[in-house]
Amino acid sequence: MNADQLDRAIRDVLHRWTPDNTSAPANIADRIVRRRRRRTLVRATGAALGLTGIAFGAVLVTNTGGDNGAQPPASRVSKQSKLLWQTTLPGKSWDACTTGPGAVYCRGVKYDGIGVDARTGKVVWQQKAKDVNGGSSPAGSLPGVRDGVLYTYADHAPGAPRAGTDLVALDIGSRRVLWKHELADDSRNRASAVLFDGGILANAPTFKSVVALDDKTGRTLWTYSWKQADCDRATIGGVPYLMCSPDSEKAPQRSTVVRLDPATGKPRTVATVKGPTAYLGSDGDAVLLGGIAGGQRFSSDPGPATLTRVDLSSGKVSQHRVDGPPMGVVADGIVLAPGRNGSAVAYSADSGKRLWSRDLGLKLRKDSRDPMMRELASAAAVDLGSRVAYYLDPSGHLVGLDLDSGAVRWRGRVHVPKSPAEGGIAPELMVYDHGLIGQIGGELFRIKPVLPKAGS
Repeated sequence: MNADQLDRAIRDVLHRWTPDNTSAPANIADRIVRRRRRRTLVRATGAALGLTGIAFGAVLVTNTGGDNGAQPPASRVSKQSKLLWQTTLPGKSWDACTTGPGAVYCRGVKYDGIGVDARTGKVVWQQKAKDVNGGSSPAGSLPGVRDGVLYTYADHAPGAPRAGTDLVALDIGSRRVLWKHELADDSRNRASAVLFDGGILANAPTFKSVVALDDKTGRTLWTYSWKQADCDRATIGGVPYLMCSPDSEKAPQRSTVVRLDPATGKPRTVATVKGPTAYLGSDGDAVLLGGIAGGQRFSSDPGPATLTRVDLSSGKVSQHRVDGPPMGVVADGIVLAPGRNGSAVAYSADSGKRLWSRDLGLKLRKDSRDPMMRELASAAAVDLGSRVAYYLDPSGHLVGLDLDSGAVRWRGRVHVPKSPAEGGIAPELMVYDHGLIGQIGGELFRIKPVLPKAGS
């Protein structure tokens, strides 16, 4: 089972399965899938996923993870900020946003794209979806913006029970659709389409294959296919890469990092690693992979893990034993992972050493329809200029942690309309011009934290 089929498998299994608790929340399958796309907290291997769709869903719901509770020293905390604007978007359901020059772009159930002026918060244009009653899936991310073009997603067959997905190039100035490209299924995660120097790498209309497209015309530049593996896609230094892991126990039990030539698609294997791994992110000119190391049956089981670092220039591989898979946001040599009960844990991207752990102090409510489900904080949004990692909860509370020590440097709040707790749903937070842009449901805002002065 590859990564693109996983969302569908989880949803299909959960639609056929009803927990013993008769008050289980409606649409639990879609919510689990949506949470998976918002925050990739745990990624099981292909074999584990094929055998345990339910177990994987349960792990996503309960947010298990090691945390030794170690706290960094306290420091002065600022509670000052400047709310530059707050806008209520049309429609209540919004999946993902991204930023571009002077603007914020979002997509949701009713809109394939919407543009918001980043200076004023005013909605300046809207591109409505053709049908909102079909089997479309939420997007975990948007591919991005380049040269006046927004790359977004739309239903391939609007209104159909399985709507499928098109990658869409939307001219921002004219709001004209330049081209569409059909993906293999309705996967709309961070690896479904990635921009690289000279084009955009997207899922092909068939599984286990990618296609490089001209970003202006949608013309196919080259294609590449593989077998017996699940491959994650990423662009590093403008070059497309595949990080591949065996898709079943019958496949060769090795993982590979493959460089694809941007002009021709010619593959070059940079490194091979024994056993299944999951792509964690990149750190400069290196790829980070994670794998289990303690004999666990599944990668989601508690226990030690292996952090593998692959230098893309030399192909050198270094491996380090860590206390758990450090899956999270990679920023300047540090991996910011979610810990237990609303905490954050920082690991060294070079050695896997745990650097610090901090309770975020955010308000994460339980879902009254299912106490196993909790709200989630956003993934870390890191401002490298001030070296602060910011987090947002669904109630509008924010916190900024010192990237190097984990000390709390700032707390803030944006008042948003009260709403029921939705377990498994995370808000979105982005750094923009040394401030923050956040999205909670239908609320979009821009806030500028006022940090304490150095030495205070």
